[in-house]
Amino acid sequence: MGRGRPRKTDPDSALETSMKLFWEKGFDGTSMNDLAAATGMAKPGLYANFGDKEALYSKALTHYFDELGSPLLDELARSPGPLAVVIRRFLDAVTASARDKTNPSGCFVVNSLIDCADRPAPLEDLARAFDAKRYAAFLDRFRLAKRQGELPADADVGALADFFGGQVLALAVMGRAGADRKSIDHVIDMAMTVIPTD
Repeated sequence: MGRGRPRKTDPDSALETSMKLFWEKGFDGTSMNDLAAATGMAKPGLYANFGDKEALYSKALTHYFDELGSPLLDELARSPGPLAVVIRRFLDAVTASARDKTNPSGCFVVNSLIDCADRPAPLEDLARAFDAKRYAAFLDRFRLAKRQGELPADADVGALADFFGGQVLALAVMGRAGADRKSIDHVIDMAMTVIPTD
C-alpha cells in the first residue's frame, strides 16, 4: 500500500511552533531537522515559506515581539493610569510571562540577547533593536509622568528608563532560572522604591 499524501502544515502554525522551539533552545541549539520535526513541515517547505534558519529565527523573534512584546510596551508607554501602577503592572506582566509554564521560560528577546555566541550579526542587531524599543517605551512613560507632574522636575528620565529596562532583563532571567514568585516580588518591590516622588 502506498504512502498517503504528506500532511500540510499551516505556515502560521509552523511559525508559532518555530518561535517556541527557538525560544526554548536558542539559535545554535535548534537545527532545521528539529524545526521540521516540531512543525510537521518538511525542510523544503520551511525553506520555501520562511527561508534559511537565520531568516526563520528572525521571523520567529519578530512574531514574538509583535504578539507578546509590543502590546505590553504600548500599554506601558500610553496608559493614562498613575505611574507607579502602570510600572508595577508592566513588571508583573513580565514576571507572569517569564514564569508561564505553557511557554518556554524567560523572555525570548532577553534569551536572544544572552544566548548564541555564534549568532549571525543581523540577529543580534534585531534583538538589540527590540530591546531598544523597551527602553523607548519606558522613556516615553517617564517623560509623560514628568509632564503630568508625577515626577519631580529634576528627575532623570533616561536613567529611570535604563534602570527599569535592566529590571526587565533581571526578571526574565529569574523567571528562566525558576525563581519563586516571592523572590521576584521582593525584587519588584525594591525596584519600585527607585521612582522619585515630590
